[in-house]
Amino acid sequence: MSLITISELDSITWLLPEFVPALMQDEVQVWRVGVPEHGVKTESNLDLLSAAEKDRASRFAQHEDAQRYIAGHCALRRLLSSHTGIATHQLVFTKNEFGKPALGHHQNTANIHFNLSHSGQYVIIALSKHPVGVDLEYVKNDFNFRSLLPHYFTTAEAQYITASPSPVEVFFRSWTLKEALGKGLGAGITENMQNLPSLLGINRSNGLLVTNDWKVKTFGVDDGHVGSVAMSSNIEDLEFFDFIL
Repeated sequence: MSLITISELDSITWLLPEFVPALMQDEVQVWRVGVPEHGVKTESNLDLLSAAEKDRASRFAQHEDAQRYIAGHCALRRLLSSHTGIATHQLVFTKNEFGKPALGHHQNTANIHFNLSHSGQYVIIALSKHPVGVDLEYVKNDFNFRSLLPHYFTTAEAQYITASPSPVEVFFRSWTLKEALGKGLGAGITENMQNLPSLLGINRSNGLLVTNDWKVKTFGVDDGHVGSVAMSSNIEDLEFFDFIL
């Protein structure tokens, strides 16, 4: 039976490196990308995107959603280019049956796994030499979360959330824990949410979704955003960086 160890990081330091550091075998890098207030408009950024990405960005109904998408994919291409040595515009992405993206097999000689999430004013990107998942949520203080609890959380998880002094924030943290793990597994999320744990401590998998040991850590992105990252249990080092477009 697999073990899923969930913990909360009380405080983290976001570093701003002069260059993209090498990705070690036992490391996960988490990159925070601030979405510019007036959007990502410079040609040097937009030229990084593929025709398919530009088309996808143009079809968002909300301007803010399009800007988060553009910022995330520009930063992702730059990061992956630094790690692979492949020009940003030449990177090719594939997807598994559940829609999780990956580098094209012929380009991924460095065996880099990545995952991306965006919400509110930020994009979060996780990079590793092992499967990895990340989720980010903007904490909406007036959000009515209680109707979702029976559908996506176990009874114990729902009780933990509602008994918390800050139930809305705990709900969003719990949600990111489940999503990050589901994305790390590369599995469909919505229909399996109750089977993915979110309680702090050591959780035992029922074996249906999780077949290896995992660690999931939740953290504050800033005062209004929370995130979680899921990684292989053998990861020893977790680093947090800021990326400036």
